[in-house]
Amino acid sequence: MISTASSQKKQAQILHVARELFLERGYDGVSLDDIVERVGGSKSTLYSYYGGKEGLFAAMVQEVCADKMGDVLALDLTGMDPKTGLAVIGRQIMKAISQPEGHSVFRAMIAEAPRFPRLAQAFLEAGPRRMIRLLKSNIERWQGEGMLRGGNAEMMATQFLGIVMADFHTKRLLGLVEPMSERQLGAWVAKGIELFLEGALPNGR
Repeated sequence: MISTASSQKKQAQILHVARELFLERGYDGVSLDDIVERVGGSKSTLYSYYGGKEGLFAAMVQEVCADKMGDVLALDLTGMDPKTGLAVIGRQIMKAISQPEGHSVFRAMIAEAPRFPRLAQAFLEAGPRRMIRLLKSNIERWQGEGMLRGGNAEMMATQFLGIVMADFHTKRLLGLVEPMSERQLGAWVAKGIELFLEGALPNGR
């Protein structure tokens, strides 16, 4: 299908409505008729753009991941030491997982993973794995500069995320805690960095 300004605008409208409905009601709680009712047009238009409900859900997940990961992936930690760089990326990650829409799509993806395993894998690659790759590349650079001891950089990146997120992410998914204030977030990340660096700094530092 030839992409035109009008078709791009229509796709954006459809995706916006689908995003609201899927995150509010879940996959099973939304029909294509619900979406057409809000945006107008016909179901055949939705099929031509997204191939059906599953394709639309996948597009919604990819869009939310791109939105929420944008600020994290745009970070440039060049010239920063590990403590400073980890503080920057740690705070940005915690902000991303604190946002209501972020954990709404996480819930939706967990609920639908058994039904859409390929989409679950794509979500993993678009979100958590991208964060790990970003951390890994910076950890490797710090290792090369002698600022961190050697070791498996990917494993260290995964462990840092585990330390920083701890049980906060789970509690947010369950709706048991509110987002942290800037002061709380800063203190939380700083403590995680302290614990991580105690095990990752070169001997004698």
